[in-house]
Amino acid sequence: MKEVVNLFLEEFKQWATSQDNIKAVALVGSYAKGTAKPDSDIDLVIITNDPKSLLEDVQWLQNFGQIKEIKNEDWGLVQSKRVFYESGLEIEFGIATPEWAKTDPTDPGTKRVISDGAKILYDKNGILQSLLSTLPPSSSKPI
Repeated sequence: MKEVVNLFLEEFKQWATSQDNIKAVALVGSYAKGTAKPDSDIDLVIITNDPKSLLEDVQWLQNFGQIKEIKNEDWGLVQSKRVFYESGLEIEFGIATPEWAKTDPTDPGTKRVISDGAKILYDKNGILQSLLSTLPPSSSKPI
């Protein structure tokens, strides 16, 4: 499963960097912490100025495999698409505006997520690096 996850992360990173509306992406959760189990989901936070485009038109989710099911989740500043793929991958695409990553003050939910471990996959304008430099996450190096 680790190979499948690494392949997905590389494909997603390439896709994200080609999208004008995506400003940054962080891997968070158990994969960022290095504590993932075979049945762990992959947690991503996608920073965009236009979350509506990613939340309403879900065609982009098909770029990463055949979809079995999509669930919507509301985490305050982050709206998520939890996607179950035929390959067995479960991915939570958390979609947020740059407000999620602001540092003065840092949102308590953001602080908790980042402090639990985060790895930068893409950071067009340094917004995530700025956030990570103000918080002491357990594992915050770029992938």
